[in-house]
Amino acid sequence: MAASRQKRGPFQNDQLREETNKTRQLKACLRCRMQKTRCIIDEDDPSGTCITCQNVGMVQKIHNLPCLRYRLTECTEFRVGKAPGMEYSARWPVMKLKDITKWASGEIRSITVKSDVSPIPFDLKVRKFVPIPQDSLHRAWMDGKVKKFYETQPYAIADMRSTMLSMRQYITKNIFNCIEYFLKNADELVKMTFSYAREYMSQRADSEDEARLLANYMKLWVAVRRTATLEHIISQDTLDMVPETEDKSYPLLGKVPLPPVLIQQLDIILTVGVLMPLQKQVLEDMQKLIISNNPRTWMTMYLTTFMSLQSCASLSAENYRNARRQGFRRRYSFPSFIQERHNSANVFLSHYHYRTAHCNPFKIDWKRRHATPFADMSTEDIIFLQKTTKLLEEPTESLRTLKDQELYENDLYFVSQLYEDNWEPRDATIDFDGGTVHGGPVKKYYAEPLKD
Repeated sequence: MAASRQKRGPFQNDQLREETNKTRQLKACLRCRMQKTRCIIDEDDPSGTCITCQNVGMVQKIHNLPCLRYRLTECTEFRVGKAPGMEYSARWPVMKLKDITKWASGEIRSITVKSDVSPIPFDLKVRKFVPIPQDSLHRAWMDGKVKKFYETQPYAIADMRSTMLSMRQYITKNIFNCIEYFLKNADELVKMTFSYAREYMSQRADSEDEARLLANYMKLWVAVRRTATLEHIISQDTLDMVPETEDKSYPLLGKVPLPPVLIQQLDIILTVGVLMPLQKQVLEDMQKLIISNNPRTWMTMYLTTFMSLQSCASLSAENYRNARRQGFRRRYSFPSFIQERHNSANVFLSHYHYRTAHCNPFKIDWKRRHATPFADMSTEDIIFLQKTTKLLEEPTESLRTLKDQELYENDLYFVSQLYEDNWEPRDATIDFDGGTVHGGPVKKYYAEPLKD
């Protein structure tokens, strides 16, 4: 049996104690954590390059990466709640599975809903509730500079905890159907990489831990897509609502929308019941995998990072579209979240580039595979990497345009940074203008008069 790890005793040196306290406050930089060396903060520039990196930089190259105090476990893969002013109800000031208590009817009705991010419908049991002033009962959209509303009926999920269990089962069962459906019009590189991630997870992952990380990330990816979706009712029971068939500007023309309060319940169910526990597990497992610095885990790191970066672009695109639907002047409907999500993309990229810089599989002469850290890489993996390289040879000019024009919403904006030489973090340009093109609020709540 291996000897138990001996606990570190108290510092015998006051200077070491003070240095450690400062490092805990500011966090150790990526290089020092990966090298498991003491990260000493520079007193003259606490947020700048640490003393350890400065000293190393004098005698050797540090893989061209700046001294970065990033932690994967602090990343954000999804939004929590709605942007200020975008809430559908004030019933849930915090993310908690709390059922509505004041119902207008004891009748439980069953409906089936369809999402624009999945081909598989989902069943819900709902009940009519008594609205309060902070409930939104209207779906809103923009027609040019005119704000329009569709009135819905006050129905909500009858049992949130039971629905949470059903949602977990739904996502687990339909991961690959949802991925294939959502990416059907995606760039060929994106489709090929997600397909290989599935194949690698089920057939070639080096360990159960790697297979679990990939499976959990794909599950997380699908759950994130469901937080950014337009859903409508497809069952015979449409909760006493009829589809809008006249106004061609309506996003759900010919379809019956979900009531807004019910949408907020689904958001809470996804966040509390699926996203939060999955994200915690994924980020912890990813950090352990990267810090292990084992070449055999490189492919799992690459595939997970790729999927996370593509998700960042998809969320940016959805947030952009939502800002247009709601009539915001700003680029994104939830700018603080998008800023945080883009920062998380930089964290993933920094860890990837640190692990890859000293020996990049995309630049290896595979005829001498035996002389590289990737001597155990399979033939299938090598063929996949070569196909990826081939796909990247063609759109060089368009990739440069993505960077120059800051087209964050494009599938390749973030993933293309995986293949950059001398990569450095990019700061996103995010505006926080609270104005609307129509000059009014973005939501209408119960008992408020409609304005023409």
